[in-house]
Amino acid sequence: MNEGVYMTLKELSRADAFIQIGKKQLSQTRAAKELGLSLRQVQRLYQRFKKEGVKALASQQRGKPSNHRLPPIIKARILELVTCELYSGFGPTLMREKLSEVYKIVVSRETTRQIMIQSGVWSQKKEKRPVIHQQRKRRAHYGELIQIDGSPHKWFESRAEACDLIIYIDDATGHIYGRFFPSETSAAYMTLMREYIKKYGRPVACYSDKHAIFRINRPGFNRQESLTQFGRALKELDIHLICANSPQAKGRVERAFLTLQDRLVKELRLANICSMKEGNEYLEKTFWPAYNSRFAKEPESMDNAHREMLLEHDLDRILCFKEHRTISKNLEIQYKNIIYQIVMEKPLRTMRGAKITILELPNGEIILEYKGKSLPFRTSCMQDYNGEEVTAKEIDQCLREKKAYKPNRHHPWKQKGHARQKMKTYCLAD
Repeated sequence: MNEGVYMTLKELSRADAFIQIGKKQLSQTRAAKELGLSLRQVQRLYQRFKKEGVKALASQQRGKPSNHRLPPIIKARILELVTCELYSGFGPTLMREKLSEVYKIVVSRETTRQIMIQSGVWSQKKEKRPVIHQQRKRRAHYGELIQIDGSPHKWFESRAEACDLIIYIDDATGHIYGRFFPSETSAAYMTLMREYIKKYGRPVACYSDKHAIFRINRPGFNRQESLTQFGRALKELDIHLICANSPQAKGRVERAFLTLQDRLVKELRLANICSMKEGNEYLEKTFWPAYNSRFAKEPESMDNAHREMLLEHDLDRILCFKEHRTISKNLEIQYKNIIYQIVMEKPLRTMRGAKITILELPNGEIILEYKGKSLPFRTSCMQDYNGEEVTAKEIDQCLREKKAYKPNRHHPWKQKGHARQKMKTYCLAD
């Protein structure tokens, strides 16, 4: 019975050339140029063609294992690593990096992916229909625009409570700076902005979402005149605040969180970090330098748009909470249910009924400012606490911290249980 031979169209097309060579209609040198082969290769193929016919032109390697295949020992070692608990949840890209860095096993990402698919720890993802958005060009200068956002996530997995990671990412370069905070609040953004300015300088603009931290969303408010605490601080620092209309508009920071929720979580697991304090030290000393050196890009223009602090800029008095109050006839004001009385030897009559600014610094210190000057004061009394308005993200943090209620042994539920047990005992005795 004749056996068939699989051949490609390219291999079949060579048969015509070798038939012409046998009929002396084409020289071997000319055939080598037309087929793109060396003269020696044409001579070898022609000798086999005369003995075996057309099937001699088929590749001799077809059906045999590749000479570049991965050794079985290495493949078994990779299979062992990708299925162990330490690397559970790792993607092919990050797993390939760890194989190279930690175990000195250099393989391609596709090889790692195929082994992970075979082992069942990774599944092929279906392609999604592409959603077309208008492309926005990167800013040309470093520090011209930074995108800011926070992400609540279980960054430490089960080793610690969920917290928020707030990051500032430069639009021109993709350079990231951020820290862990208990929740996403105005105080957290102010703290990170203070550290960012001290390290890099004042950026030209910030790009954020429309959360209540960045703009007032209540109906009836004039957003151009009324500012949030963080918006007011940026205005005093001459930093323009832009609120995006959609998550896709600030896609650079959104995509960064997708990467960090995969990559950073695994790195924290490998480093055995179990608290926000240790996590912030790890971010500052290890993770951000390595991440930025790998993923940050060169800006279009090498001019740095970050600006230095001016002499009139006092970060502690700008990046803080400011409220305005009206001074009473007794030179008293109320702030957070506490009454403060201004103490002056010769108080001005014009101060009664005038507006005063209350500054609450990050360390909790209270400063009263009148026409740019600090006034001495004393705490008069404290009134009953009626509660304060909180944001949705602060409520979420409170719910995360709330522990399950466990009644004590004197609780009525348990007392009823004891009473029923006694009744059963009496019934059995009777």
